[in-house]
Amino acid sequence: MSNRKNAYAEVYTILQELNEEEYNKIPPEVIKTIEANRNEEYEYELDDELELKDQPMLSETKAILFNLFRDYLATPEQKAKIIRMQNEARQKNELKKQQMYNADIFANKPKKNLAENSNETMQIVEYKESIFKRILNKIKSFFIKR
Repeated sequence: MSNRKNAYAEVYTILQELNEEEYNKIPPEVIKTIEANRNEEYEYELDDELELKDQPMLSETKAILFNLFRDYLATPEQKAKIIRMQNEARQKNELKKQQMYNADIFANKPKKNLAENSNETMQIVEYKESIFKRILNKIKSFFIKR
């Protein structure tokens, strides 16, 4: 079985330990989804002597519990703080990616002045007729003059 199904089993077990008021804050369809996707053969037991944060659990379980807390159980102040912290973490992660991969590939190239560049490329090109064209024109000129 996958860790995801085991994580749902752990989350389901933990949700059963919530008091009725907190349990009812979570929408029934969310609980039904967790129950339907859990590994029923996986046995997870909570140690009554440990706080929830100290319980051994999968990292996926922690992520699911975090999202449930943020979305349904947190006070408005806690929710705002969590969202602010997540946004700051995302921004730091994006900045780290930009520095790591240097997304601005044109930043290191020297920029040329447009005036200098135009002088280099705007030279007068002298037009020369091809040898065949000149011979053909000479032959035509004999016939036209006469």
